[in-house]
Amino acid sequence: MTSAAQLQPGLPAAPSGRTVPSMAVLTRPERIAALKAICPDVQDLSQMAAPDILIRHGGGLILIEQGMAGWDQLLLQLAVECPSTAVIVISDQLPAHMVRALMKLEAWDVLAVSADAGDVMETAARLTETRTEAKGVPANSVCWAFRGAVGGAGVSTLVIESAFALARLVGPGKVCLVDLNLADGMSASLLEAVPKLDLQALSAAPERLDARLLAAWCWQHEDGVSIIASPRNPEADALASAAAILRLLDVTCAAFPFVILDMPRHMMPWTKSVLAAVDQAVIVSQLTVPSLHAAADMCRDVDVLRGDAGKTRLVLNRTLQKKQFLAGVPVGQAEKAIDRKIDVTVTSDWDAARTAVNLGKPIASVKPKSPLVSDVDGMVRKFVPDGMIGNSQTTRSTRKARA
Repeated sequence: MTSAAQLQPGLPAAPSGRTVPSMAVLTRPERIAALKAICPDVQDLSQMAAPDILIRHGGGLILIEQGMAGWDQLLLQLAVECPSTAVIVISDQLPAHMVRALMKLEAWDVLAVSADAGDVMETAARLTETRTEAKGVPANSVCWAFRGAVGGAGVSTLVIESAFALARLVGPGKVCLVDLNLADGMSASLLEAVPKLDLQALSAAPERLDARLLAAWCWQHEDGVSIIASPRNPEADALASAAAILRLLDVTCAAFPFVILDMPRHMMPWTKSVLAAVDQAVIVSQLTVPSLHAAADMCRDVDVLRGDAGKTRLVLNRTLQKKQFLAGVPVGQAEKAIDRKIDVTVTSDWDAARTAVNLGKPIASVKPKSPLVSDVDGMVRKFVPDGMIGNSQTTRSTRKARA
């Protein structure tokens, strides 16, 4: 899952030869200047409020010097809301309650005020290596977020089919589908899955979520896709905090190489943070004029939000088969109308979809030769980074789904 919060490879080495990560710093100007001489990616946090720092840099590496304005508030918030952050504190006499806050973080260290830039970089590299080794997985996972431009665009079905298509390519146990439609998500119902996510417990103490608790909240389908969903609750949207959702996704992306998100169409406190951080932001539309205009507007908004993270993908779902295109709006004409490229079209197969949901299975299990299945498979292959899919498809897992 790529974001400004994650550590960036390919940077210079510390005196010991270790890789030096990018670093966000709340420290004196003279120390910033010394650090920039060693590490080209040093970001000054002195003009940012603590909540903004958590959104943009939480989960990464932060240097905090005692005595700087807002240093204590930032450290306490990181400990509570984003304990996956690696923190280095510069202090000669750290208060006891700040030490307790540090102990809630996954990786941290304290350096004396006399420490020079080389000491800081050496500690930063060591903390980075420690975190990566502790996770036992690559530092980056692949995370895609699907969001509908209009209601009824078929996002949940498309997310499900994408997750299972991906699992057929990369193997069982590597793909997790997270349904973020917390109040009325359909993924669990469509697959006859058990919604195990305890949203109340997650929101009450996000920092307690770890890999073991996440495993308890996952339900695994017999075809090797794990599903995280919460029971339907009309109060769920108000209950879920941004800190809780971001912590959930942080731990999920550490546990699974591939994570696919079913996003709500309406804005939530965490929507912008998630769309800015994922590897692929996918807007799903239907091939109608109102839906296309809504999708184009949403794509432009998300493009601005993502900046250099990559353009938003536009997918047209439920399109007619090629021989029936004359009855609707041609794709080429649609692209001219909205002045935007349509990345993928997914053919409608209503009969297969209806049969699949009645059986609680993905469409590929019911009608593997459906044009919809072929289109989704092509979309997945197009979105997956080069080198992450083996030359041969893996066989289906024979494990039964467990409740």
